[in-house]
Amino acid sequence: MLFPFEPSGTSPPVIAYPVSRLRGEHRVRIKRWAAVWSLPGLEDRVSVTFSRRFRSSLGRCAPSSGEIRLAAFLQDGPRELLIEALCHEAAHAAVHELHGHGPKPHGAEWRVLMQAAGYQPRARVPAALLEDLAPSSKRTRPTWLHRCPVCQASRIARRAVHRWRCAACVKSGLNGLLLIERVPANPGTQR
Repeated sequence: MLFPFEPSGTSPPVIAYPVSRLRGEHRVRIKRWAAVWSLPGLEDRVSVTFSRRFRSSLGRCAPSSGEIRLAAFLQDGPRELLIEALCHEAAHAAVHELHGHGPKPHGAEWRVLMQAAGYQPRARVPAALLEDLAPSSKRTRPTWLHRCPVCQASRIARRAVHRWRCAACVKSGLNGLLLIERVPANPGTQR
């Protein structure tokens, strides 16, 4: 995996492209790397998908199934970065085919394959390369405005809290119920 973090949760929305249906350039590259790694036909045993769920990770490989998942934002970025990420993940699949489950993910076997393919074996990409490319890893959450309809006192929270009451109104004998409304996370946007 080229960055250790992938958001968890429900299954990610993916766009599936078996390598045989990817642009010819990608298939040719995997075929070329497979020849260098002495793994003819690797391009037929792996599949590639692009996921919009990746925020901090450029890719992930499930070596036993041959599934390579790449960040969708790589398609809009520098071609070289997409190709390096594809090679990085294909090398994981190749290590699995050559050595089984034993080797470490970025161990000596993987580093040898990356070098043979002409890339520096690295598990992380400098942040400067991703500044304008990767979506923010922090998801903007809406906030909730809790307002007293009597005295107009207000309070903001990251979630709607229905048990809150206006202390001043409760003290004066009223029920103190607050009106709760969602405030957009980014000014000027409505959801």
